Amino acid sequence: MSRLDKALIGLFLLGIVVALVSFLRGILMDRRVQVEYLSGAGESKVASSSGVYVDIEGAIMSPGVYWLASGARIKDLLVLAGGFSAKADRDYSEKNLNLAQILKDGQKIYLPEVSNTPVKAGYTEAEDGLKRVNVNTASLSELDTLWGVGPARAATIVKNRPYGSFEELVSKGGMTKAIWEKNQERIELF
Repeated sequence: MSRLDKALIGLFLLGIVVALVSFLRGILMDRRVQVEYLSGAGESKVASSSGVYVDIEGAIMSPGVYWLASGARIKDLLVLAGGFSAKADRDYSEKNLNLAQILKDGQKIYLPEVSNTPVKAGYTEAEDGLKRVNVNTASLSELDTLWGVGPARAATIVKNRPYGSFEELVSKGGMTKAIWEKNQERIELF
């Protein structure tokens, strides 16, 4: 028997030992997180201190309601649900989803697709909700949402378009300086 044959037999035996150890470790290891997928609403299991129901939707392979043991993490839920789908916005999820967060009973998790990812990350409650208005392209009704701009002033703004600068907006009579100052955070020109 040559040295190459001995080396190949040794590698083969090592592979068998590694596979056997991995198999036995999987069987004998203490399984702390138990999960169960509930496919229908008719199934009932009382969520107690030993488990929680969690709903995961969006860009996930198997969206739905899952039952997990107490102490399970979002990462456990993702594994059970098959992971992200091909359409998932992984960058957004990486920045905004804490995989180590402990799940709570009744929690819902939504994973956005690339096409419907929120533009701004973080909490939307802190935003003022006011949208910016381009005075060179806005409709009369959009201009009417600005402070101090009514239907008559909106018509004047539209009549004197285009505006190359904010100074021009004031000099052409589209707005007074006071109206521009009140709306400067919402007005854009391009």
